[in-house]
Amino acid sequence: MTLSSLEKQQEKLNKLNEKIKNEKKKIDNKVGHEIIKLSNLDYSKLTTDKIKELTKEFSEFLKGKNGSDETEKSNDSVSDENINSVHEKTENNF
Repeated sequence: MTLSSLEKQQEKLNKLNEKIKNEKKKIDNKVGHEIIKLSNLDYSKLTTDKIKELTKEFSEFLKGKNGSDETEKSNDSVSDENINSVHEKTENNF
């Protein structure tokens, strides 16, 4: 391959990596927004420390949920019941 061909491929790869990075950001934002919306959390009370605490609790909840049944792979969505459970646990912290 010539140098210009490699440079073009590198440029395409860089653009693709940037698209992947942007899509991940969009997903992160959508997930966070949906969790906040479904949990009826008050944005004005979400400090950096509170966000970290809620994120840790939610992560531990999901890890426990996934670890409870290794054979079940249908954990693509979280039910309203599960979100309400997390909300009830965290609501008292505000």
